[in-house]
Amino acid sequence: MKTKALTAAQIDTLAQRVSDTPIEPATSAKKAGDGFARLLAARIGTDRAALAFTSIMTADTFDQAEARLTLVLDYGNPDPSGETIPTQVDEPKAAPSPVVGKRQAVLDQAQTGALPPAPDFSKPTHARFRAKLAQIVALAEAGDIAGLQAFEINPVSSSPKAMARYRDLCVIAITARMGAAA
Repeated sequence: MKTKALTAAQIDTLAQRVSDTPIEPATSAKKAGDGFARLLAARIGTDRAALAFTSIMTADTFDQAEARLTLVLDYGNPDPSGETIPTQVDEPKAAPSPVVGKRQAVLDQAQTGALPPAPDFSKPTHARFRAKLAQIVALAEAGDIAGLQAFEINPVSSSPKAMARYRDLCVIAITARMGAAA
């Protein structure tokens, strides 16, 4: 699917969700994007904002961009003052399915706070997903739970499914570390 650029009005709509005060309509998509990037950086910090902005602005549709922004805003991202923005819980999560064998061992290991090994993407089949996996590994090594939770993965084939499992296990491990440190 070819990506269609967001319009200035659509970017302004996204920016308004980040801003506490009404924003003036931008005259071009470039100006709207610049303003949105500044607001996003002020809200979630410059380190996370760059990745979030790229993810949002490269969405295939406005609805997808809006969903990505919702993920970024609703996963307890720290604001610049260091306070945590409360998360909203719409529905209780379903109980996890039972895990067996090697996966159970990896899950048990993650629950003790040990990061799981990254999936092996050395085969040509996984080539187009290596960069995305590298981003997830970097977020995991940095201990960025909010970044991992906001990292969008569309698990439609084996590579994205492996990345999603790895990301979820990293969140479990980092959460366990934080619980042990408290």
